[in-house]
Amino acid sequence: MSTPTIFHKWAPWWTPKQARCFLNDVEGVIKARYGKYRIDELQGTVTICDNDCVLGLSNLAQTCRRLDPNEWRLTIYSHMARLDEFSPDLLTERLNNYEQIRPDLRVRIVSTQHLDHIDAVCTPLPLGLFASLSLKLNDACCPIDRSYMKRWRVSKSEVMAIGLTNTLMEEPLMLQEKPSSDKGFYIFGGDSLFVSGHILDFARNTAESSSWGAVIAVPAAHTIMVCPISFNSTFIDASASMLAASHLCYLTGPNSVSPNALWWRPNQQLEPFARIDIQGFELLAPMALRKHLRQIPEAD
Repeated sequence: MSTPTIFHKWAPWWTPKQARCFLNDVEGVIKARYGKYRIDELQGTVTICDNDCVLGLSNLAQTCRRLDPNEWRLTIYSHMARLDEFSPDLLTERLNNYEQIRPDLRVRIVSTQHLDHIDAVCTPLPLGLFASLSLKLNDACCPIDRSYMKRWRVSKSEVMAIGLTNTLMEEPLMLQEKPSSDKGFYIFGGDSLFVSGHILDFARNTAESSSWGAVIAVPAAHTIMVCPISFNSTFIDASASMLAASHLCYLTGPNSVSPNALWWRPNQQLEPFARIDIQGFELLAPMALRKHLRQIPEAD
């Protein structure tokens, strides 16, 4: 009996044979460097037993997708070397000293899959997103488990506020592309995994927005797309273009976060705007916004 074909949702661009070649390289590197491991091919995760660490493979797969297969093994090795900072002894020593790590606390936007294997200090956002408290390491980041926060004897609201302040001050978000005649939305970006946290205090970046705010997407950790809301046909075209670009960015990565879009307004909670997947588009905007959108006249 032949082995059934496994569809890798975490790397849908590869055939089963290509995904197997990638996994073989991953297993070879991990076995040589760390010894005992467990790999979940369906979920796209690998567990390093001695480190008690679960690593998602989707971001690494997105990176390798852009490379020649002959370069995969070295890329995987460089990526896995970061796990040395996640060894239980080193992490425990660092995380037990709250005053020392306080300047390195950050907040980043992640999806559910990033928090599957940890009791994370986080705040839920719409459409399966979370604001996750994380520790900035040299070349990586580590989500903070609630067990450490309890040892610090500080409240969740306090550490989340500190993490967000550090993110806004130390992880600059830069405007990369302004709207043009064929693209009516903004693209912001930055060099770190934490710039996505800026959506939690986005007013400083959207001086032109009205009280209706903007549609915001975080397709990848380094990228935020923004389409200011206006009730005319220009917004319809611009938002559609942004959602298409965001979905493509999410699919190609690296460091994918979400294909979905949120409604941001000054001094208001983030709300759902749209869900996008391979099956199509679903508008989720609250009724007050939908009512105004329906009144937009069609373009000539």
